[in-house]
Amino acid sequence: MGRKTGQLKQRAYHELREFLVIALYLWMVFGLFLLYKSVILNKERISYVAHGVALINALVLGKFVLIARAFHLGDRANDAPLIYPTLLKSALFSVVLACCKILEDAAVGFFHGRSFSQSIADLGGGTWEGILTLTVLMFVCLIPFFAFGELQRVFGEGKLAQLFFRPRRASKFSLVSGNTRPSPPD
Repeated sequence: MGRKTGQLKQRAYHELREFLVIALYLWMVFGLFLLYKSVILNKERISYVAHGVALINALVLGKFVLIARAFHLGDRANDAPLIYPTLLKSALFSVVLACCKILEDAAVGFFHGRSFSQSIADLGGGTWEGILTLTVLMFVCLIPFFAFGELQRVFGEGKLAQLFFRPRRASKFSLVSGNTRPSPPD
């Protein structure tokens, strides 16, 4: 029983860490969208409420990303060259996130007694072209996220983070002539 509990704790810790990374990435993207919107509309500053909503959206949508991953969304291309699963997962997850955002805005609007078109008016200007544009922007923003994940899947858990965030001589891996190989012992 103790071994199962330890494995369950380890899995819960791993999922929580993964969730926080996803939510942080999405919050950063949403925050940049807010900043861009304020520049376009020539606003002086962005309200704290907008940042709070962006954080809540990032947390909720981060959970949807984990759920979609649990259903192995986009895993069919895992054996293909890395560009394919990266682009496929970026596309699929951007559509999932767009659908979740549309449903969220519609539900909030319904709660406030607004029509569907009134509810999604702030989302890409409320037009399908605007929503599609935001979905394509999200697709492009998700490419580095999924590229990092795909590289990590190939190199092994934690190896890519080790290469990015530790000095190379302290890392167990070094990149020489485009190949990864273990560094020689010190």
